[in-house]
Amino acid sequence: MESTMDASTDRAVAPLGRIERLRDGYVLAFDRQYDYPRSFIWNLLTDPAKVHLWLGTLAAAWELGKEYSLELGGGVVTGSVLQLNPPTSLQITWDDELGGESILEWRVLESDGGTLLQLRARSGTADFMTEGAAGWQLILSALDDVAAGHEVHPVDDWAATRDAYAAEFGLSNTMGAVEVAEGVTMVHFDRRYEAKLPMVKDAVTSDPDQQTRVEQAEVDFTTIGNATLVTIRHVVEEPAAIHALMAQWHAHLDAVDVALGGGQPHASARKLHALEDFYRASISG
Repeated sequence: MESTMDASTDRAVAPLGRIERLRDGYVLAFDRQYDYPRSFIWNLLTDPAKVHLWLGTLAAAWELGKEYSLELGGGVVTGSVLQLNPPTSLQITWDDELGGESILEWRVLESDGGTLLQLRARSGTADFMTEGAAGWQLILSALDDVAAGHEVHPVDDWAATRDAYAAEFGLSNTMGAVEVAEGVTMVHFDRRYEAKLPMVKDAVTSDPDQQTRVEQAEVDFTTIGNATLVTIRHVVEEPAAIHALMAQWHAHLDAVDVALGGGQPHASARKLHALEDFYRASISG
C-alpha cells in the first residue's frame, strides 16, 4: 500500500531534550536547572545508594579507568569510566546488549544560585536514538523526583515520548512493538528512510531470502517529504516464535538501511540471536 501524508502529527508528550546531528554521528542533549547545591546533585549521580533510586543498581561506585556494571529495567549495561572529576563531570561508555556503544557525559555546573545539570549522549548512528531520548527523559523525571525528596512515580508514556522525538527531529524509531487488535496479535515496525518511495520499496521487497516473510505481512509505504515511512504489521501465528519474528524483521529493516546507503548487507546469525534475546527481555519486561 502506498500513500502520502503530512509529516506533522498530534502528540501528547513534548520532547524536553534535543537530538543534534554531528559530522560523525548524533548527540542527545538535556539541560536541567535545579535549585539545589552542586554537591547535592553530584551526590545523586555518584553515590550508588542514590543512583539506585532513579537509575539502577551499580555493582560498585564509579571509579576512573575502571569498568562498571549497572542493572536497570531487567537488563545490565556495562562500560568504562572515562572521566571522573568531582564535582563537575562524569563521562562513561554505555555498552548495550546488542553491542552498541555510546558515550555519556554528565556535567554539574553552578548556575543561577543553583545547579545546571547537563547530559550529553553521543552515538555514531541514529539506531535507538528516539528510544534512548524517551528513556532518558523519563529517567531524568525520576531524578527530579528523587532530588525533590518525592517518591518516584512510574510512567507509561515511553512510546508516546519516543514518537514525539521521532516527529520533532525527523528520525526513525528503531524498535518494533507488539500490538493486539480485535484479539489478533501482530508485530509492528515503523521505519523511516531518507530515500524516495520506489527505492525503499525495492529494497524491502527484492531480497529473495525475505520474500516469504514480506508476502505474509501487511507492508505500507508512505511518502513524508523526501523520506519514506515503512510500516510493517505481521500477524503472529505462533506466540512462541514472536521474538524470533521481531528479530528477523528488525535485521531485515536494518539491512534495507545499509542497502539504501550503498552498502552490502550481510546476514549475521549472531545479530539475530542477540536481537531475539533483546526482544524477549523487552517484551517480558
